[in-house]
Amino acid sequence: MKKLIIFLCTVLAWAAITSISASAMSIGQACPKTTLGTRVSIRINNKPVIVVCRAVAGRKRWIRAAVQTLVTSTTSTTSTTSTTSTTSTTSTTSTTILEPLIKYTDVVDLTDPTLHTITVEGSKPRTYNLFIPTGYSKDKSIPILMAFHGLGGSSTTFTNSLQLKVFNQDMNFILAVPNGWGSEAGSQSSWNAGICCAPSTDSGINDVELVLAILDSVTNNFSIDKSRIWAMGFSNGGMMSYRLACELSDKFTAIGVGGGAMMLNTCTPPNQVSVIHLHGNLDSTIPIDGGGYFNVPPVIPAFKLVNSANRCSTMVYEVTSDFVSETTSAACEYGTEQKFINYFDQGHEWTTSWTKEIIKFLFAHPRS
Repeated sequence: MKKLIIFLCTVLAWAAITSISASAMSIGQACPKTTLGTRVSIRINNKPVIVVCRAVAGRKRWIRAAVQTLVTSTTSTTSTTSTTSTTSTTSTTSTTILEPLIKYTDVVDLTDPTLHTITVEGSKPRTYNLFIPTGYSKDKSIPILMAFHGLGGSSTTFTNSLQLKVFNQDMNFILAVPNGWGSEAGSQSSWNAGICCAPSTDSGINDVELVLAILDSVTNNFSIDKSRIWAMGFSNGGMMSYRLACELSDKFTAIGVGGGAMMLNTCTPPNQVSVIHLHGNLDSTIPIDGGGYFNVPPVIPAFKLVNSANRCSTMVYEVTSDFVSETTSAACEYGTEQKFINYFDQGHEWTTSWTKEIIKFLFAHPRS
């Protein structure tokens, strides 16, 4: 009986998605006459796949949708199924729509218990390191921080250089540090943050789906405080953090960015996300006024986009300064805050003080 109910729910879920149209023949194809955010179902290798019309590099294209409900296969011979639903409500009726299921495996390395290899069905295997604080107890929910290295970096180097394991242990939060895509193809590793950065963008890598799979795997195995799910990153990793705030605001409650930029043409998350962005005024790689190696947009106006819609659309920013930095900040309801700190004498670099500043901000801004 239980299997029958699950089957019927799945059928209803697919019925709720618009059927394939002539303009959505394949992933990557343009969708110029379709409203952004429209989802349709197509078939790839005889399997149903949800695609969504998104703005990519200034053009509207069909891309594979980042799903929110996944099936988890553990490293043992048993498997657990996690099904959730999102509820859409109007003034008179409410409708529950289930997302399609996507399978993944998450395997722990035999010699390094912190190293995981996670494989989303239809994608290449990826790796991440997971650090659990010694004070962890399943009886108490704790925060999770996902950290994203810069272009050409790695999980190990980023974790060590930022001293993230020290904070992870001292402040009792779970730390997940993925590796970007690239080494598999003989290139430097990167994150697909929208219009940056290669090789992930050139290969159409779905890093949002990867993050969802990692987050789902960790929350299925540990007690996570849902009001404190964070992302932080440097440079290209900061760009990726912005993308998660824009596209996964139902998951991530706050982000920390160092020397990064918003690389999406639109950002209208339905939920408020607290943001702290630290930047060097002498940064020539990602200039605060835009341009540079990655041809980024002006950084501060893009930073303000995250909460410019919905309930935080009237945020009023204040600017304060001293001899070291200039801070642009504003607050909104539900404990939401945005803070941008421009350090006058700093370039494209990360300092340990940035790690402390960001983690302090994240802890101070749970989503209420």
